[in-house]
Amino acid sequence: MSNPLGKIFKSPLDTAAAVGKPVLAGSAELAGYAHKQLSDLIAGGGNGRYAAFISYSHADMKVARWLHRAIENYRVPRALAGTMGDRGPIPARLRPIFRDEDELAGAAELGPKLQGALARSDALIVICSPAAARSVWVDKEIRSFRQCNPAAPIFALIAAGAPGDPDAECFPPALLFAVDAAGELDRSQPLEPLAPDLQKNERHIAKLKLIAGLLGAPYAALYRRDQRRTRRIAAALSAAALLLILVLSSLSIAAFTYARMAVQQRNEANAARKLAEQNADKAERRAWLAQVAAQEVRRMAVEGNNCPPPADTKE
Repeated sequence: MSNPLGKIFKSPLDTAAAVGKPVLAGSAELAGYAHKQLSDLIAGGGNGRYAAFISYSHADMKVARWLHRAIENYRVPRALAGTMGDRGPIPARLRPIFRDEDELAGAAELGPKLQGALARSDALIVICSPAAARSVWVDKEIRSFRQCNPAAPIFALIAAGAPGDPDAECFPPALLFAVDAAGELDRSQPLEPLAPDLQKNERHIAKLKLIAGLLGAPYAALYRRDQRRTRRIAAALSAAALLLILVLSSLSIAAFTYARMAVQQRNEANAARKLAEQNADKAERRAWLAQVAAQEVRRMAVEGNNCPPPADTKE
């Protein structure tokens, strides 16, 4: 009787080859797909949108890194999350934020990575400083964003310099004038950008002002809720600290009590030892006195035996 499977797989080697080819082919296709998706993600070619694009000069790298972390790590208060703001429903988080870390000195134009990220960003944040005002790339990013998203908001944050100061101007030209469809400045339409100043305001305040603009929520409401949350956190930390102090105090009292008991027991043991030493001395002295008395008795007995008998006094 012939084996029907033998007609399909004539040998174990044929079987392994037949099974292995599609498996290897599928693995190669899967690896290629994963590589393409990762490349698209790194190159900014995905379909995901960014909550904001941070444009900055690399001289302001520290401020850009701080702002990036501060916005992405900020939790919108529950009472505000999901409600309607000026820009639609308020999200619980502002993520992701795009911040490019590549140096563009050797490039002539913005690359596809930056162009794609600018097109998919809901807002633009410009970190302003004299270095940013002189940066060709910051100016190009602002122009490109206005071309891609003419209705999207642009926010500014002053890291250094002063607006309107010829020697320390901090606003790039594209922030001071409107941009036409070709990306050219329309100097007939001057703009007056408003920006929190890190040189005058605390970082926390400047961050909240930018986040309020990104969310489309009133700054006052955001500030009040944030202050309440800060007070709740402070109260919780204070309660935890108080509890810790009570626990440490209890442990300290217990340790002091045990230490005092140990000292008392040591003193009692020392007193008992001294008493035992005194009793031992007394017993030794009594034994010595008894021995001396016995010797005296024996001496007197010997002397009595050695005495001559009394003389006869009869007449």
